[in-house]
Amino acid sequence: MLLDYIKENCKPGEPILLQNLELDIKYDNLCQQMKKLVDEGSLCRYMDGVYYLSRKTVSGVPYTLNADTVAELKYLSNKTDNYGCYTGHTLANMMGLSEQVPQVKEIVSNNTSAITRKVKIGKFSYVVRKSPVTITRENVKTVMLLEVLKDIDDLSDSHINSSECLKNYIAKNRIRKNMVDKILPSYPLRTYKAIYDMELTSVLA
Repeated sequence: MLLDYIKENCKPGEPILLQNLELDIKYDNLCQQMKKLVDEGSLCRYMDGVYYLSRKTVSGVPYTLNADTVAELKYLSNKTDNYGCYTGHTLANMMGLSEQVPQVKEIVSNNTSAITRKVKIGKFSYVVRKSPVTITRENVKTVMLLEVLKDIDDLSDSHINSSECLKNYIAKNRIRKNMVDKILPSYPLRTYKAIYDMELTSVLA
C-alpha cells in the first residue's frame, strides 16, 4: 500500500518528491494515488510533485513545508548525496564575505538541464544554474570555494577581509590544491587569477 511505503520511508513534516519515490507504479497512476491520499487527509500537498506527511508544531498549529527545505532537497542534497550548492550573493553571505541578503537565492546543481532558469517554490523564487562540474559529497566544499572566487569582486563587501575569510574556509574544510586542480579547468580564468591575487596558494598546499 502506497501510504504504508511513505510512512516507512518518510518522516512527518519532511518533503516528499514524487520523482524520488522508488515504486513500480506508472507515473499517471502514482499521481492519482497521491491525489487520493491528499483528498482523504492522509497526505498534504505543498505544490506540484511535492507532498508531506502532516504534523503539528509544539503549539498545535498544522505544520507546512519551508520553501528552502524543498529547494535544498530538489537541487542541493539528500541524506546520502550532494548534487548542488548555493552560489552568488547567497553563498557569499553564508561564507561571511558579504552582509547582503538577496531576495532571490541562487543555486548551482546537477539536477537541472537548463543553463539558467528561475523556479518558484511556494511563494519564493530561486535562480537555478547548471553546475560546470558534477557536484558530489566529496567536492561540494571545493565547488563552493570556486563559485565565490569566480565572482569575488562582485560578491565580497569592501570592508570585509575576503582573503582571510577564504583562508579560514579552506583550512576549516581541509581543501587541498589537488582537490581544486581537479575542477578548476571548468571555471573561468579569473577564478585561477583570484586564487593567486588573494594569496590562497599557501593554505592550499
